[in-house]
Amino acid sequence: MIKGLEGVKVVEVGGAFAMPLAGMLMGSWGAEVIHVEPPKRGDLQRHLLDAGMAGWAKPHPVNYIWEHVDRNKKSLTVNLGSEEGQEIIHALMKKTDVFLNNLRPYEMEKFNLTYQTLSAINSKIIYANLTGYGQRGAEKNVGGYDSVAFWARSGVMDLMHEMENAPNISRPAYGDSISSQTLLAGVMAALFIRERTGQGQEVETSLFNTATFALGTDITGCLITGEDSIRPSRRNIGNPIRNIYPTSDNRWIMLGMTNSQHYWPAFCKAVGRSDLTENVKFATQEKRSENATELVSLIEEIFQARSYDQWQDILSSNKLVWSPVKTPLEVTRDEQAIANEFFTDWNHPTYGKIKMLNNPIKLSKTPAENRCKAPELGEHTDQVLKELGYSQIDINAMRGKGII
Repeated sequence: MIKGLEGVKVVEVGGAFAMPLAGMLMGSWGAEVIHVEPPKRGDLQRHLLDAGMAGWAKPHPVNYIWEHVDRNKKSLTVNLGSEEGQEIIHALMKKTDVFLNNLRPYEMEKFNLTYQTLSAINSKIIYANLTGYGQRGAEKNVGGYDSVAFWARSGVMDLMHEMENAPNISRPAYGDSISSQTLLAGVMAALFIRERTGQGQEVETSLFNTATFALGTDITGCLITGEDSIRPSRRNIGNPIRNIYPTSDNRWIMLGMTNSQHYWPAFCKAVGRSDLTENVKFATQEKRSENATELVSLIEEIFQARSYDQWQDILSSNKLVWSPVKTPLEVTRDEQAIANEFFTDWNHPTYGKIKMLNNPIKLSKTPAENRCKAPELGEHTDQVLKELGYSQIDINAMRGKGII
């Protein structure tokens, strides 16, 4: 019996994070994923960590960025600018189920890899494209990483800071990670529909489009009202118990009691200020919003009287909605994350025993797994080409000409 996505063949052309992460997730369910890379230099992701990600990370002997993005794949090196290289991809397409790419329209034309071209070779192919700004419009050929196309262009960056401070720059691959799952959802839907109809189709999304959907409450509000989004300061936020507060040791606690009227008495009791429930200025959500500046200052004073650890103990013993604001390192030790298998132990063939992030989507009958390490550059070129019918003499000749 076929397990998971075994038997599904995926070819991906492109780099960065958003599109290749979708391929990695498919590979964790058993799909055969072939990552096409430029000869000699390969995918940029291979080299990012060695370069310290331009100040966003420190070099490390374990190339964890490459493993995160490209495990569960094979590597095929092809010069897409050559006619012979394009012929290799076209030959692959005859038995490919999914073509993942982050090519812009002019690159699709340049490399002879448009949907029209590939669907003529294989009418059942799922052609999945992820770009910065979409396939149409004046900026369809503009390059866009998540920092600009997802974070800045969508309105997310503008809303994620206090007015008196500069906007926050996004963490690496933040928008890419969300967009990859959008692409994955489209691919899986198209595969399911193909099972019903026998027809392949084109799947399209972009960093810009995914970000506007992620910001759906605000964007929809703008569409309906014609007015810009409201951005309250934490100093006068309308619901003071859905807010962040500093502790005595300069850590932060996030209160998340959206239904504030329900939680208000229990919150006051938990923080040792039951008297606040009798204060007419704070008796209802409307009053708390009206007097938010005063109440936020009062709650901040309460939280600054105790340490981060003390507040975790106090709040954990009450049925409130809250969370400690954790660092990424603390998250790796979070008992709830561990209990739900966010991370996986892996006996890596090169690095030995390491931990990696698991596929975030849990399937009970066909669980994800690390099937193989991220490939060496061109590690599977000869294997893939021989399966296509190329002889070793042909392969050696193409390698000599820089085609592979």
